[in-house]
Amino acid sequence: MLHRRSFAAAAALALAAAAAAPFASAQQQQAAAAGGTGTGGDVAPRRPLMQLLDQGGLGKTLDDYGLEIHGHIEAGYTWNFQNPPTDQNAFRVFDFEHDELVLNQIDLTLERRVNWRANKWDVGGTMEWIYGGDAGFIHANGIFDWYDGPRKPENQFDPTQFYIDVAMPVLGGSRLRLGKFVNLVGYESINPTADFIGFYSRSFVFGSGYPFTHFGALFTFDATKNVTITAGVTRGDEQGFKDNNDAVSFLGSVNWQINKDMALYVANSTGPEQPDDNGNYRTTWDATFYWQPTEKCRFLANGYFIWDGAGAADGDSGFLYSFAALASYQMCREATFKIRGEYFHDEDGLRIPAGTSLYEVTVGLDIIPFGQDQWGRNLLLRPEFRFDFSDDNVFNGDDKQYTAGIDVIVKL
Repeated sequence: MLHRRSFAAAAALALAAAAAAPFASAQQQQAAAAGGTGTGGDVAPRRPLMQLLDQGGLGKTLDDYGLEIHGHIEAGYTWNFQNPPTDQNAFRVFDFEHDELVLNQIDLTLERRVNWRANKWDVGGTMEWIYGGDAGFIHANGIFDWYDGPRKPENQFDPTQFYIDVAMPVLGGSRLRLGKFVNLVGYESINPTADFIGFYSRSFVFGSGYPFTHFGALFTFDATKNVTITAGVTRGDEQGFKDNNDAVSFLGSVNWQINKDMALYVANSTGPEQPDDNGNYRTTWDATFYWQPTEKCRFLANGYFIWDGAGAADGDSGFLYSFAALASYQMCREATFKIRGEYFHDEDGLRIPAGTSLYEVTVGLDIIPFGQDQWGRNLLLRPEFRFDFSDDNVFNGDDKQYTAGIDVIVKL
């Protein structure tokens, strides 16, 4: 099995579909992380775990303290039509196994959200755990990284996020976040229920370009009515209680709510990231444009760029970049069609063989078979068909790779 850092990043141009209600959007998640307002989508109904606690008489107590418990369960399966001898889907991450049923995630989250725009003092935070096959790929340095490998054992625990939020009456309302949190850079999420337009198979750049989490401090405030700024320092990409060097990194984002239908999100991470190296910087830029022209139709376009002062295959500086486009259309209450296209190029071997370009086109559906039922609406099926290709024979000795996959998500 390949480690996440060796997974190829693929470039793309695409269209894809958003997970139908009641699943939240990635743009809303990023806007929330940045302190923005999000674009499109109704307020989600009360989650199943909280409804059960209501029936048990505990829901009101949690509400009185501003606490919420929620989560999800995800399992998936992927078939590679090339029948690879390694039983691995090249350059993939959470769905890299051929012909094997995977328990991807059991997620449980306890949170108390703060309304930092209220311009008053308040304290909250989040504690999120996952158990399953995906956890082995996202361990931060010094935090649950004692396992023997990403699939040794197959299912592992990881505290994906644990942070404290302090709302302050500063700059008309602001927030200080301290702890471990998911990365601000990129349009895809570890959490499969959070993507604006989501697929079971993540993009190439998600598996080989993204840092999954950071550990540090972030400050968020509204620069204008429609522009939210987040900026802070972290220990670096994937660093936790331990750090691979003695330097800190910058992490920040700008969320511009252009109008009620469009938003532009730009994020940056900059700092020394190589082990025992405080002088050579890695800079990551990410820009994502979100557009929801109608209630049923969504579009997303993303550009991603990494420059590393000492990360190339030969130890010198190098860069990689990717482009992606996604779109979705809700055909009916129960089904949404989606499509994604991606182009990824690693010029200097930061993640994959130098000079390699990867492409992918993925089409799929979001199916909520019981969309009108109070409990059944929390069941989501995401079948997909994906075509990966390259100018080189990098897919188990071939220049292309065909896969069909599906995951099942139950929102808790």
